[in-house]
Amino acid sequence: MAGGVVALPIALALKRDLRTGLRERCGDVPATPEGRPAIWIHGASVGELVALAPVVRALRDEFPDHRLVVSSMTAGGRTAAATRVPDADARILFPLDVPFCVDRALDRVRPRLVLFSETELWPNFFAALGARRIPAVMVSGRLSPRAFARYRRWRWLFAPALASVRWFGVQTLDSARRLVALGAPPTRVVVTGSLKTAPAAAGGGAGPTLASLGVGDAPVLVAASTHAGEEDAALAAFVRVRAREPRALLVLAPRKPDRSADVAARIAAHGLAAARRSALGPAPTARWPAATPVLLLDTLGELAGLYAGARVAFVGGTLVPVGGHNVLEPAAAGTAVVFGPSLDNVRRDAERLIAGGGGSAVADAEGLAARLIDLGTDAERAAATGARARAVVAELGGPLAVTLALVRGTLAAGEPAR
Repeated sequence: MAGGVVALPIALALKRDLRTGLRERCGDVPATPEGRPAIWIHGASVGELVALAPVVRALRDEFPDHRLVVSSMTAGGRTAAATRVPDADARILFPLDVPFCVDRALDRVRPRLVLFSETELWPNFFAALGARRIPAVMVSGRLSPRAFARYRRWRWLFAPALASVRWFGVQTLDSARRLVALGAPPTRVVVTGSLKTAPAAAGGGAGPTLASLGVGDAPVLVAASTHAGEEDAALAAFVRVRAREPRALLVLAPRKPDRSADVAARIAAHGLAAARRSALGPAPTARWPAATPVLLLDTLGELAGLYAGARVAFVGGTLVPVGGHNVLEPAAAGTAVVFGPSLDNVRRDAERLIAGGGGSAVADAEGLAARLIDLGTDAERAAATGARARAVVAELGGPLAVTLALVRGTLAAGEPAR
């Protein structure tokens, strides 16, 4: 058992993106000063860190004496956390799930409590928390059918790790059932809803907005968190929108900014000029260049601020078999939402938007084009759809309060034994 648990993170360390900051991943992180309590908050990616930002802000207000340490899996996530989670005291890379690395990191941070989001399950890390009697709380947890099938094959490994978690705050009843099937104690699983239902509160305001970019009243479409193949679908649809509405603009945000060169080539192949966000300078002075219909968002952590004022947002990972990304973020900004059929990760949220009239599902690239033309060329219809999307999110406004109640209760239970 131990050999398999150790071999996996070592193999992962050989990947280029995980080799960055390898010393830090081995536990060499800034130490918490003696006598100061700490809370460790972990989010795998920028999206999870943005969703956790209101939790961090509330912890800063309620526990001003605590050191708040935020971790992420990637160096890009850590960089983005500087602006997206400004209330944290420290931002670190999560350790490799090897006993030595985990123990060293815990020795340095000395957390009183660990919060982790989504589906971040690390057997050695949780075993170490259990051995040190450090409570952990899952925040806005989600377990998709695909992840569940993968974890279930290793249930013998994950069940002991799950047993050491104090509370599992999950987004949906389906995720709760899957966690229990993996070995989570049923009495510790609470359906809180998704923290991403209130992303506007997490934005932090550090990045650009459509208003600050100076787009005026031009109709703006957003293609968000796209994967290979989806950019071509979005660009083809945008060309058709421009044929009817020549002033239309497109924000194209690939899920992984390191694909930006390939995406830029696809933009050119569709006969469109583009500006890279990274070339426009800092947010206060950045402007969308005139006569440039496409803004390629090749930066991290700035997508949320570009939804407000857009007519429609297509959320990627849905036209290709990925399972979808955050469909509630554009909805919270009052933007009409469109997505494809691959929705395993966000199905309940997508269903809520469809039922509330704020979102629509399309079957393929042709359906995407039809819906973007419909909303992109009709300001009144887009605004009405966006208002309904925002109303759906407003009805889901309780997850933060429930999550904070779990955190307060866990902290009130007292300091863990060292």
